[in-house]
Amino acid sequence: MRFRVLSKHGLAARCARLKMSIATIVAAGVVSMGPFVSNANAQLGNGGFFGRVVGGVSINADGILKTATAEDQTEALAEMRQELVGPQGKLNQPATRRLISLKSLQQTILASIEQNKPLPEEVLFLGGLTRIENVFVYPERQDIVLSGPSEPWKIGPNGSVVGAKSGRPVVYLDDLLCALKTVHNARTTGISVSIEPTEEGVVKLERLLKQASLNAGVNPKSLEPAMVEAFGPQQIKLEGLAADSHMARVILAADYRMKLYGMNLAKPPVSGLPSYIEMVSGSSSASQLQSRWWMACDYSAIEHSADRLAWKISGPGIKTLTEQEQVAADGSFKQTGKVDRLARKWADVFTKKLDELAVKDPVFGELRNVMDLCIVAALIESQELQGLANCNLSSLIGETSKVELAKCEVAKALDPQCSFIQTVQGWVVTASGGVMVDSWQVVSQVKVNDSVASALESGAQWEDANRIWQ
Repeated sequence: MRFRVLSKHGLAARCARLKMSIATIVAAGVVSMGPFVSNANAQLGNGGFFGRVVGGVSINADGILKTATAEDQTEALAEMRQELVGPQGKLNQPATRRLISLKSLQQTILASIEQNKPLPEEVLFLGGLTRIENVFVYPERQDIVLSGPSEPWKIGPNGSVVGAKSGRPVVYLDDLLCALKTVHNARTTGISVSIEPTEEGVVKLERLLKQASLNAGVNPKSLEPAMVEAFGPQQIKLEGLAADSHMARVILAADYRMKLYGMNLAKPPVSGLPSYIEMVSGSSSASQLQSRWWMACDYSAIEHSADRLAWKISGPGIKTLTEQEQVAADGSFKQTGKVDRLARKWADVFTKKLDELAVKDPVFGELRNVMDLCIVAALIESQELQGLANCNLSSLIGETSKVELAKCEVAKALDPQCSFIQTVQGWVVTASGGVMVDSWQVVSQVKVNDSVASALESGAQWEDANRIWQ
């Protein structure tokens, strides 16, 4: 997310140089899950829960994101709640440590594909896991096990499946499979999202601004309709994963929500989180350089036992970063390495509120789960845990994966949204941003802590070899 403050003095002279940065466009992401396209693995069942127009945005026939109507969202949520079976037996009770066997999970998925049978909810929602805190290796059972707290599940805000007690999103099988499938891409390129203008849009906007009669007494907001029309839809670009995956939807949705709150285009569902627009309004210290924001991984060094059989993942999961940029004459951005005081303040406040937002606006909880899963995938590969466990997960991991993820419609572009606010320095007129999941960088920092080995005993004996959880 980027914001720029334009000085009142010399505003007209600068307009022709601003190109993208004066576009006043919120580079929005996607919230809803488009209808899933039928494919060989549609029997995995994801479409029933993620193929709805929920979360505030829908995708039209041209792949353009638009705000979903209240009627569409209400109808979709009602259908999802009606279709949800809910947890059964022991899964009706929360657990401080739920265990998920990757060996059993692979066997269950492959059997489901072979028999053309849908997977039950306890598999789709990984036993109600709401975080992943440990990875355990059991060579004697040839298994790798994920561990974390779990809850009974229900349909929550925006169509997310959440824990019935905490309201935190559960961990989705679809996202786990995506993290494992794309783990090598994550190593070479990282996983990220950015939203960029088209060259045609930049040219049209530049032409408009050159022709516009702007001076210190003119309200730039009066040009909003023409600027939006000139700039047109923006392109969505992803690195490291398929654009039609649920994981892509999550990181786009989180980026989108961050922008809405930062630009004061939506009121956050938690107290104490002003928009950046409100922070700079009337401020005499607003910088004339452009600031950008992005969400990134935030984990402590990963701890492991001396024998490398027990691993602990800890930390908030997400943080918000910011940096100032210089706008070049051609509209490109150059990083300065500097941080604006107000921009850092907004980033810090937003980071502190992410835990609350994970419940009130569950897409941020889903993003944290995605980051957890990417860490798990990178950990398994970088530490060669398959070899240590003598557990072959080749049907799930990397390019050899035999499991195709369910596909949904691809969001190719989005309609621009605009917000202006006058400050002492000038006008705040632009925003864009992103998400960066650098999982391999996180797992490069490990340290020995033998106390994590004590939890290994919890999975030493598996109660039911035909079940993925205990």
